[in-house]
Amino acid sequence: MSTANESVIKRFDGDATPANTARGPRRVPLRRIAAGALIVVASATAVAWRPLLSPRTSVLWGRDVRILARLRSDSPAERKRAAWKAIDSDDPRLLDIVRAGALGGETDDDVREAFVYALGKRRNAGFFEDIASVIRNDPSGYVRAAAWLAAARSDPRRTQALAADPALPDSDWDRLGRAQGLLAAGDASRVGELLDWAQRGDASQRVVAARALYKWLRPALDSVGRWPLGADVREGEVWPAEFIDELRRRCAQLDLQAVIDDMRPHLAEIEHFRSQLRRVTSAR
Repeated sequence: MSTANESVIKRFDGDATPANTARGPRRVPLRRIAAGALIVVASATAVAWRPLLSPRTSVLWGRDVRILARLRSDSPAERKRAAWKAIDSDDPRLLDIVRAGALGGETDDDVREAFVYALGKRRNAGFFEDIASVIRNDPSGYVRAAAWLAAARSDPRRTQALAADPALPDSDWDRLGRAQGLLAAGDASRVGELLDWAQRGDASQRVVAARALYKWLRPALDSVGRWPLGADVREGEVWPAEFIDELRRRCAQLDLQAVIDDMRPHLAEIEHFRSQLRRVTSAR
């Protein structure tokens, strides 16, 4: 065999020599066949299990176990923190505990409010009837008010229909909750009530009303250049009465429903961004 031919053979067969090429095709050792088969099987298994054992899934599974332990804690503060963290989980065990707690299984009002909030943040219309049951039946007006916001996030259209039900509870907290729920659902009909609550409610009611106005009225007014420039107000605070008077005056000059209708496609994106930003800045 010529040197040129030997060179070609060696390029394509690292074990080729004049001796073994003369014997014809090289036999592959059995151990190499077995090793190759093992690699194929291992690769196929890895692909098949990838949806279950991906790094993200493994991390979330471990996180869910920790949240589950906190939801079962004897500490109301731990259960409340766990409810907030359960928002993003798809573990049915967590969702079952949150749902049962929202429907009355949780006896602490603050924790139950957090469970209701978590259901709303899922933005799943399948939870709407559960949330509506809280609006109708929960013994705490504060929890019922929170449920209106959860309902708006779950199903805005059905929230607007529910608000017309004359048989619903009608305490101060219910009226405040209904007003904030409607605004969150894109309905401006009770913005005047929210401004009243932000100005003349008790300290807790003023904070709740101001938070709703900051979340949903501010972006609408800002979109048409009508939010007061340099306004020194923040979410979660009691607002000065004169500032609320100024908001009332500016709202009266607008077709507020038309402004909100124009903004509605973007409101969910704005709230989602705010939620993600809050989650990042508050991460432990």
